[in-house]
Amino acid sequence: MLSVLGLIVIAAPPPPTPTPTPAPTARPAVVRRATGAPSGSLAEVAARTRLRTPQGGLTITNENLKALAGDVELTTAAGSAPLPAGAPEEPGLGRERATGGEAAAQRLWQQRYQRARGYLRYLEQEEDRLNREVERLKREFYAQDDPFRRDGVIKPAWDEALAKLNETRTLLAQNRNLPDEVIQAALREGALPGWFRGLPEPAPVSSPPSLEAPASERPPARRREAY
Repeated sequence: MLSVLGLIVIAAPPPPTPTPTPAPTARPAVVRRATGAPSGSLAEVAARTRLRTPQGGLTITNENLKALAGDVELTTAAGSAPLPAGAPEEPGLGRERATGGEAAAQRLWQQRYQRARGYLRYLEQEEDRLNREVERLKREFYAQDDPFRRDGVIKPAWDEALAKLNETRTLLAQNRNLPDEVIQAALREGALPGWFRGLPEPAPVSSPPSLEAPASERPPARRREAY
């Protein structure tokens, strides 16, 4: 009897070995900023995942990227970001701004120079006109026989024209060098001599220009060049 039982036990197959269950892989935690706002950089998500995953243990793909990021909002660069405060400007940007300011200053001083020439031309024309008027009234005064018209009408007009002629001659003498004074004032503010060459003949104007340059329109300081 015992021999039979021993043979049965020996002939029975051994029980199957249980297959071990692999331990679940923990989901890498998403690191948030100290302020509580999630980081929005795709590079930051990938870097944090590499730091918290054993080397070679995880490959980032398009399929698992969203799961790894969690509720982190991924952002991508669109265009060029503005420069931070104090950062140097791109090469050429400061030059363009300086060129724009210099062009405005050039127009300003050219206009003043042309106005000075126009005012000088106006005074010369006024001197010529008043001189003819004085001569006309002088002849009319001596040719008039009516004392009432001669002394009451012609003589006052003659005196007035003569006074205006003398005033115009004084202004003409005072402003004879006005165009050159405008150039000198412009050069002191950084203008170039070439700005005032080859300009057309201006029309007469009845008032002189200002010789002061507003600070906002002054060109940047630059080295004087020989011409």
